[in-house]
Amino acid sequence: MDKQNHDAANPRPAPVENRETKRIAQWLRKVHFKRALFGVSEKDVWKKIGELNEMYKTAIVAERVRYDTLLEAQRGEARAGAAPDDQGEQR
Repeated sequence: MDKQNHDAANPRPAPVENRETKRIAQWLRKVHFKRALFGVSEKDVWKKIGELNEMYKTAIVAERVRYDTLLEAQRGEARAGAAPDDQGEQR
């Protein structure tokens, strides 16, 4: 059994990685800030924060689309599996 996917101390399932979250992770691994006299350039830091914010916005939209698609599929399965008497008909 794969210990990474199943751990008694951590019963949560592995997070779903989509294209956007992979893109953010890759960006975070590669991000570098311009050097300044006493550290890094504040202007460059704010620019990078803006870029990261836009990537997160895109990831949230993509996750919402995925969630809505899964939810609609689940609702469709529930409607298809309902017996005729279970579909709101009153006797």
